[in-house]
Amino acid sequence: MVVDPSLPGLDLDVVRELMATGVAVAACGDPEAAAALGIVRRPAAAHLGEVDWGQPAPVPPPPPVVDALPTSRSIVVWGPAGAPGRSTVAISIAATVAAAGRRVALVDADVAGGSLAQQLGVLDDLSGVLAACRAAGNGRAHEVPDHLVEVEPWLDLLTGLPRADLWPHLRIGAFTTVVDRLRADHEVVLDVGSGIDLDGAVGRSRHALTRHLLENADEVVVVGRADPVGLTRLVHGLLELADVLTTPPSAVVVNQVRPGLGWTEREIAETVRRLTGRVPDVFLPLDHALLDAAAMLGRSPRTSAPTSSFVRRLDDLATSLTRGRAVIASPPPE
Repeated sequence: MVVDPSLPGLDLDVVRELMATGVAVAACGDPEAAAALGIVRRPAAAHLGEVDWGQPAPVPPPPPVVDALPTSRSIVVWGPAGAPGRSTVAISIAATVAAAGRRVALVDADVAGGSLAQQLGVLDDLSGVLAACRAAGNGRAHEVPDHLVEVEPWLDLLTGLPRADLWPHLRIGAFTTVVDRLRADHEVVLDVGSGIDLDGAVGRSRHALTRHLLENADEVVVVGRADPVGLTRLVHGLLELADVLTTPPSAVVVNQVRPGLGWTEREIAETVRRLTGRVPDVFLPLDHALLDAAAMLGRSPRTSAPTSSFVRRLDDLATSLTRGRAVIASPPPE
């Protein structure tokens, strides 16, 4: 198949899918655009009829977007269904890393529809993640940082999907390129949705991107709620996650712990350990006043109440996840 790399709708993922099905692809036109899409056969227009197709070329990896390999880490925050607090934990981890003087990209990768923009007071209707994936898929990875919004000092946000039905636009190849480009000069924290099953889907599955991000993360943080329903879902989620990850999660967080439940942290920890073999690493108290204030002001909990128990425990978690990393930027101003 001979294609023009400037055709609308032709992007990195389309080319990869064609090659994966055994179609040999050649390009006429702009050689740089063809290379950005991973097309290795680029005959001159006057010699298209002389192309030696031979065997289909192997499916190329996404093209490199920086001269060196990424030097920062990617942290994926995941949790089962039921609003366990994934987004709040992701925001808090990103804010702590930023406060330590590292440029951070907080990415809303929830295929069910993003909420980070609303939580951080970003009212722009444009989706940063859609625009970044479009640029990366069309071979313009250098434009990815243009779609970040600075929400706090050294903390940049890539806003998510405005509607759940737009998930097909988040293709794995383009999204991988986006993350790799961001890792060139940011620590990357990704907030993902709860679904990780592929549902026996024919073609692309809605949750394939979430699985891919989990499989390729440097660190995975799992979040569950402390109540009976939340703990049941956390236990099931940890068992299901064992089929996705090659190594155990970096941390397990039990959120919304409160005296009214009648359970101590020790009792919760023993229950989770007995059913999954994993002891939770962090217990977060339910602090309605802090979370309400942060949400209404469009700030991270750390900015709203830096000395609270909720924030201190997440500070310790974020520090342990990034311990030993070199500081990328100067500490943010007070």
